[in-house]
Amino acid sequence: MALWQQLSTLSTCSVRTIQELYVSSPISILVRHNLADHIEQRPWAQYNVDDPNHQRDIQQEFHHFLNMLKYKINELRNSGDMERIIDTSQRLEEQYNLLNNTFSNNPCEFIKKMQHLLNEETKILRAADTAELEVKPIIGDTWMGDLQGSLFSLSFKHVNELKSRIDEQINCLDEKADFKRLSQEEMHRKTASFNARQAELTQAQRDSFKQNRDRFMRTLQGMNAQMGEVVVGLLTLFDDILRKLKVAHDYILKEIDDWKEEQRRGMISGKQPPSLDYIERDACLLADTLTSCAGYYARLQDHLEEMAENRNLITHFHSEILNFIRGLMYKCFIIEKQPPQVLKRDTKFSAAVRIIAGERWGFAIKQPLLKVYLVNAEQAQAILNSNGDVRDVQVCGDVVNGEKVMDYSTQTKTVHCHLKNMVVKKLSRAADRRAAELVTEEKFGVYFQCLVHVPYKESYSPHPHSSRADSKKTLPAVSLPVTVTVHGSQSSAAEATIFWDNSFAPRNRDSFAHPGAQPWGELKARISDCFMKNTDRYLNEDALRYLGMKVLNLDSADDLDSKPVSWQAFSKDTLKKPDRTFTFWEWLYSCIDLIKKHFLPMWKDNLIEGFISKARTEALLKSAEPHTFLLRFSDSNQGMISISLKQRDESIKHIIYSAAELKRLDLAQRILDPDVLRYLYPHHPKEMKFKKYYKAVKEEVPGYEKDFIRAHIPLEQVDIMKLDNLFNEPESANENELMEIISYFDSY
Repeated sequence: MALWQQLSTLSTCSVRTIQELYVSSPISILVRHNLADHIEQRPWAQYNVDDPNHQRDIQQEFHHFLNMLKYKINELRNSGDMERIIDTSQRLEEQYNLLNNTFSNNPCEFIKKMQHLLNEETKILRAADTAELEVKPIIGDTWMGDLQGSLFSLSFKHVNELKSRIDEQINCLDEKADFKRLSQEEMHRKTASFNARQAELTQAQRDSFKQNRDRFMRTLQGMNAQMGEVVVGLLTLFDDILRKLKVAHDYILKEIDDWKEEQRRGMISGKQPPSLDYIERDACLLADTLTSCAGYYARLQDHLEEMAENRNLITHFHSEILNFIRGLMYKCFIIEKQPPQVLKRDTKFSAAVRIIAGERWGFAIKQPLLKVYLVNAEQAQAILNSNGDVRDVQVCGDVVNGEKVMDYSTQTKTVHCHLKNMVVKKLSRAADRRAAELVTEEKFGVYFQCLVHVPYKESYSPHPHSSRADSKKTLPAVSLPVTVTVHGSQSSAAEATIFWDNSFAPRNRDSFAHPGAQPWGELKARISDCFMKNTDRYLNEDALRYLGMKVLNLDSADDLDSKPVSWQAFSKDTLKKPDRTFTFWEWLYSCIDLIKKHFLPMWKDNLIEGFISKARTEALLKSAEPHTFLLRFSDSNQGMISISLKQRDESIKHIIYSAAELKRLDLAQRILDPDVLRYLYPHHPKEMKFKKYYKAVKEEVPGYEKDFIRAHIPLEQVDIMKLDNLFNEPESANENELMEIISYFDSY
């Protein structure tokens, strides 16, 4: 039996374990289900990602996987099946794009992920009790083929069965109650007639009436006993359906928490969280079911007096249903698009919010009012811990353009709001700040306050005579931690604060508490994600090893991943080896900025080695032929790139360029123009790699004189003999002399 098929027979507890395995994986459970046969037939275990001889096979394996996924998508689209199939194909298309963007430049990471998933699945199967291996019906393609469908669908299948039985029991109770009422009315009428005619009746007639009345009373007592049995059965069903609804309710809440976690992780890696539509679909189903169950209380109002001993149990059931409704409504107010986490005062920013299942709560009739404020970390944490019961919020900043009525889309049936052009104006910082640099470490939260009117529904009211007015509620949501800067020089330190918080905030911790020291193994993964987000390229293991040794001030990479890196060492202390005037983060941030502004396409094409030490660079170039060069970031300067060249005399020369110099003449031109730079390490002709980045000289337009720049070089500062030899006998010129002249011309 195939692995995936065996996993499909496990208990719901094991299913949950499998789902949690895929929650944190870029390879979704939807892809795993739809490509189950293909995945289990491929030789994943034979690939060694550290073996250079396997790199080509790994690349082919990854592209073969993408082709199979594309084939599956087209197969679903051509099936002409129902809406569920179309939805599945669309979500597979999203997964295809995600996998292609994530792993196209690093297929080895994809192989490692796949090996890990299959190993974990095997462990789960081995750990499962043999008693669990009872074959269960698979619910179409939704069982484990859809992360959001399996347990949820199973729970609702049972919920619908219980609802049908509850409806039958309540109908039975209504019928018995109606028959009892009619029988009592008939007995009252006959008793009144008997009392009026009692003097006229014979003793035999009076005895017959009394016998009939006694028989009726016994029948009535039997009917009451039967109704009591129905009520007991109802209470049992209420307990069962409460348990099932709690599973479904908790599952929806977990879906929302998982989505928020993906969103938070995406703030580092740049990966967009999936669409909220699948949560909307499930939440609407749950909201409708809860509203229907809340209606049972109103239907039982006429029977409460007759079953006083069970009244508290029925009221408890109704209260639990209302608690589910309140909890779901509170959790369904979501920040769909987070505001920037580094805000600059008096600078515009935007955000978007959404109320999941908002139409079901009646918010399409009277759209909610949204207000936005800025709150400090303490207030933000208090709001998050309030479970929706928000009171006396002290705001610390005004947000201009932060008030708007939410929109309702008749096409998508969603209640949402996109706020644009918001601006932080006034800001009250903490009074106990002791140093100016702490401005960039002070965290705030953007507080979204949603004022809603819940239309009156009799089923929502726990009391039959309560007010029929709409109830007003406040739905709160707080953004991920943000920092507020005043000028651009603070952006680097502020980004460090946000990067550290997003990277190491555990799911269950206080969101605004500062994470402590972290092992380099965790930090390097987040740094690589950060580079993927900003430069569309992950860092390889060599680069991460170099960075780890740099931040930890080590000469050896032994047991590097387990060594802790403190916030102080990451962002506040200047680098010690050698002594520098900048911190590790400042240097790293300047490298990212240099890539984005000056040579991003070359970086994405892996033409720049980047993070490699000067000593390692010289060791590599020693074995290369002359005129070979390598591109790396300068160790000694912030935001500079070095062209390390092996000259004809076997010496290594390092030519450093700043951002200002690259702005005057870009990197491709500085590489292609000098003849001494011929081969990109290890042996690639530079024209093959850099020509497409070279800015061609514009052709002369007829009727216009060609412009040119003439530089005057003071002759007393130039060795005329060297210059003469350079132009008259270029073959005999020394490369050191050539580079000296070139660098001198560059300065002009």
